[in-house]
Amino acid sequence: MNVKQIPLVAALALALGTLAPGCTQDTSSAASAASDATATAQADQAATSASDAAGAHDDDHHGHDTAHAAGVDFPVPDHHVQWEPDAPLIEGMSRVRAAIGSLEQASDEATILAGAAEVDAAVEYMFENCSLPVEPDVALHAVLARLMAGTQALQADPSDAAPVHDMHGAVANYEALFDDPNEGAGS
Repeated sequence: MNVKQIPLVAALALALGTLAPGCTQDTSSAASAASDATATAQADQAATSASDAAGAHDDDHHGHDTAHAAGVDFPVPDHHVQWEPDAPLIEGMSRVRAAIGSLEQASDEATILAGAAEVDAAVEYMFENCSLPVEPDVALHAVLARLMAGTQALQADPSDAAPVHDMHGAVANYEALFDDPNEGAGS
């Protein structure tokens, strides 16, 4: 298997696996056991949906599968009160929005690959610097996994613009979950 073509469910598993060593957890506002269970259930639901979508196609169209599987939103509960993002999350998502905007304007393979690399760099920055309570961190990891699936699909086939559309969907999902002051900017 080509490392650049990891299905969304695998990317989500990798992202969730980095919870402890990746994003720093804010222990001052520890989430209750109920919210931990809710976050885990939501992540499981998103992963199951992604897995079902990814399993719907054969391996010959693996890059295409990633784009289809990527379209899974992290569930936004009824009456959800948006979480407050920390400064690195706000900065990282602003960088993602700008990179996605440049991807929309890109017309050649080199520019598309550079835009995908910008999204990946912003995602890496968020993994390294964000400090969130457990429940919003789990949701963020699902959104970031979806963005990574989009960049992987672009790297696999820069001529297919569908991943850019789905990356917009990931940003919209993030904006439904988090109260980002830069919401809607750049994309």
